[in-house]
Amino acid sequence: MLNMIISNLQIAIAGRVLEEGETEKPISGAMVEIIAMPDKFQEILSLKALQYGLQWEKMSDRPDRKITASDGYFYFVDLPQGIYTLAASVPGSRSQYGTKDFTVEEDSSNRIITVIDDIDLFPVGIQGQVIDSDSNEGIGLAKIQVDKSTEFTLSNFQGNYRLGVEISTLQKNNKVTLNVSATGYDEVSEVVDVDLTKVTEKNLFLERQAN
Repeated sequence: MLNMIISNLQIAIAGRVLEEGETEKPISGAMVEIIAMPDKFQEILSLKALQYGLQWEKMSDRPDRKITASDGYFYFVDLPQGIYTLAASVPGSRSQYGTKDFTVEEDSSNRIITVIDDIDLFPVGIQGQVIDSDSNEGIGLAKIQVDKSTEFTLSNFQGNYRLGVEISTLQKNNKVTLNVSATGYDEVSEVVDVDLTKVTEKNLFLERQAN
């Protein structure tokens, strides 16, 4: 199917979105966006945004935004040469994300060479243990909540926790603030650097409240 598409269009970047793991299952309906691009392509997008006005942000099929087909494939056409970064996510899924860099080049005849590669979606989240800073023992039923969000989880009786992170709640440079609280302990806030290619490991420490 992809070979037929390439023969009919000037494809610059093509590939599939796959679920990370042993099976590498193709994902249909994933959103693939170009999030970093050369200046020439940015100028094209700016003109398109003016053309479509308020509809632009709501469009799922744009020169810089595609939805994967039933077999997980996506493709972008007529891209100027340069370095591009693509990001893939599943609408409605709070914790799946993947990125990859692509380089679009022209050959000696000024023909764009198609770049074909897959993007794996990884779980995005934070896991670790909530720990008593004095005894170094795990704290059960501690609440770990993303700041200014309804996203939270509770630690188990050993203090272990796992929290899925919604992509939209990430701050600049993929940081997130966690508010951590438990009965008998002072509440703390921790800024965590979230890795978009795997679950981030982070232990959280609480101090007992003064009597």
